[in-house]
Amino acid sequence: MTKILASYALLVGLAFVPMSARAHCDSANGPVATAAIRALDTRNVNLILPFAPAQAESELSAAFKQVLSVREKGPEAKALADRYFMETAVRLHRAGEGAPYTGLKPAGTDFGPAIPAAEKALKIGKSNDLTALMAEQVAHGIEDRYHDAMAHSAATMEPTTAADVAKARERVSAELAFIGYVEGIYLATKGGVHVEAAATPDHHQGTE
Repeated sequence: MTKILASYALLVGLAFVPMSARAHCDSANGPVATAAIRALDTRNVNLILPFAPAQAESELSAAFKQVLSVREKGPEAKALADRYFMETAVRLHRAGEGAPYTGLKPAGTDFGPAIPAAEKALKIGKSNDLTALMAEQVAHGIEDRYHDAMAHSAATMEPTTAADVAKARERVSAELAFIGYVEGIYLATKGGVHVEAAATPDHHQGTE
């Protein structure tokens, strides 16, 4: 039973870290693509290199030089070259995280309130609003799953009929969902769940 709970907790913990957090860096107006364009506009490759692992610097720098020369051939060439360089930068960034690259997401994609709140906290140097937002979301998540679990608590765990078994199965599912969600949050706060933070693999190793 302990192993089942642990496995379920890990799955819920991974789900707790939304894919949008990772997809954010894949978007055309995300931090990686934005840095890529800034690097091209200022002709300073160092502005994009921190977003890629050290072993990818040579490939990214080579692409940077190629794109700079193509950009000068007209508006259409510039647009294509910029797109190529953004895709290259994002691809190498994802590779540095050991994650697959699935293409550049459209600019303006809605990733929910958490990412903008986190970016705002970094910008203004205060995390009060972000902390309040996350506390509210976690509280709602726990409360919803707790009430769902309690709604099935009358089901006997010593079933004698097929109907009893069905109800007991629903109880088990609801209770494991509640416990797994709580444990998933705990693992995330302790660093046991992978959360995208930087370009290099060394920055992505959570506490075991």
